[in-house]
Amino acid sequence: MFHNEILAVAITILASTVACHGHFADPRPTATGIAGCGRPYEVAPSFLQPSYPSSTESAFAAVNLTRYLQPRYPQDYSVAGPPLELVHEIYGDFPTGVAVDSTGRLFFNLPRSSGTTNYTVTVATSFDNEAPWPNAEIQTCVPAQNVSTCFVNVQSVVIDSLQTRLWVLDTGLAPGASVASPYGAKIWAFNLTNGAPLRNYVLPTALTAGGMNINDVRFNLSLGNAGTGFISDEQGSLVVLDLETGIYTRRLFNETVTTADSLFVGSFDGVPFYKWSGTTRSHLSIGADGIALAAGNLYFAPLASRRLYQVQQDILADASLSDAEVLAHVEPIGQIGSYTEGFTADDRGRVYMGTAEQNSISYFNTSLSTLTNSTTLNGLHINGSGAIPAGDITVAPFVRSALIQWADSLAVQNDYLYFTTVSPLDAVSSSEHQR
Repeated sequence: MFHNEILAVAITILASTVACHGHFADPRPTATGIAGCGRPYEVAPSFLQPSYPSSTESAFAAVNLTRYLQPRYPQDYSVAGPPLELVHEIYGDFPTGVAVDSTGRLFFNLPRSSGTTNYTVTVATSFDNEAPWPNAEIQTCVPAQNVSTCFVNVQSVVIDSLQTRLWVLDTGLAPGASVASPYGAKIWAFNLTNGAPLRNYVLPTALTAGGMNINDVRFNLSLGNAGTGFISDEQGSLVVLDLETGIYTRRLFNETVTTADSLFVGSFDGVPFYKWSGTTRSHLSIGADGIALAAGNLYFAPLASRRLYQVQQDILADASLSDAEVLAHVEPIGQIGSYTEGFTADDRGRVYMGTAEQNSISYFNTSLSTLTNSTTLNGLHINGSGAIPAGDITVAPFVRSALIQWADSLAVQNDYLYFTTVSPLDAVSSSEHQR
């Protein structure tokens, strides 16, 4: 049974403190008999000896890469940057999304890409328990049900800037399916207070029938009459949603900027990985994945690459422009040293990214107003205004630890950065990190 942990900053996950920044305190005693914010870890044994897979092991058996880590317990892992705080544990299922409201409520989504799970959207009810949200009935489609009215396979949950709606991104992909069920792919808004369904934006089958795989969504509620949604598509495109008309527009499909690198090989805990089907080896081909909005731009990256791009939001959303015209406005930021997973941005114009090859969260400034004497670069004025040009953006580490295994989803709330991650203890984690 896997367990998923939720970390937070400014408070150690060991036995030295009991304050939890408004999160659920764990009443169980730690090794010293003091209740803490996190799971009560025992005193760490000596490190395990490293044991790495042979060059042929992956060809014949699925490799659990986390078992090749040397340390055994969370306190064995050092943290470069502010400390991590454990705020929640999820047992059994893998969360790929986290959202946090202004009161500190934690929402998760548990995808069904590789199998079934009872509930695909949940809310934390205690330190290590969750309840289906908004209710149990909506979680699974029954035979003959219109799949636009229930959850098929939720990949992301997002709270918009109004802090009144939770948005659910449903890929519509049943377990093992490569094409979404007709009318199953959707972006669905719910009242954050009472869970009442609001508007449901169902993707047309003309878009999904070819294998579109929507992954994440961000909203600019000031762009357009009712706001605009921006969606990443792992098949290799960006999708724009007009929240007033409900019209979806697919952009940059199968362009280099939205698709994977040819013959891409990534690294996880120092082990190169490929895509395997039995004894047949191939390469990951996941396209546009992480997205964030800041400084008037949309920042995005194909997952199976180490490339990062930006494009103006108003250009991407302008339905009068051709794809060629939009592509001409996409600016390369460059190579960033890792493939990336989840993205998010704060209200200061900083974008955070999961950078798994360094077991880290990285960030970059997007606004000239965020520069200081210590971060001035390429002659840019530290008191300037507007967006930092793409060619001058510099990615830097924010926090690094072997506890950060795969930061798949990130969210900022109340001056904390929350993220989901695969735990090095064969666990799936959702973590919080103070900025």
